[in-house]
Amino acid sequence: MAKKKQVKYTFIEKEKVTDARVSLTLSVISLLILIVTIGISFLVQAKGGIILGAAGLIAMLFAFYGFYLGMRALSAKKENTARATLSALISGVMSILWAILLLLGIH
Repeated sequence: MAKKKQVKYTFIEKEKVTDARVSLTLSVISLLILIVTIGISFLVQAKGGIILGAAGLIAMLFAFYGFYLGMRALSAKKENTARATLSALISGVMSILWAILLLLGIH
């Protein structure tokens, strides 16, 4: 006779990674990259070259994607929207800052 497999149930829910948390993380990373690249640019007297430009481009993409995720988290009908609002706001400001820096660099 075959033994029955015992099934174990758990009622502990794993915490899901939400769009708002990812958006907030990306916007903070973008802010840190902005601070570091500005500091390095001042140290090398604006001769950072392609390395600082590539870091800035990646950080700009992080900010744009963070803004997208923040807006997607805001559009979801959930009770707690404080984190989603904060992440969308920070990512939006970072996106604008990076776009201004890009346009100043092209000029």
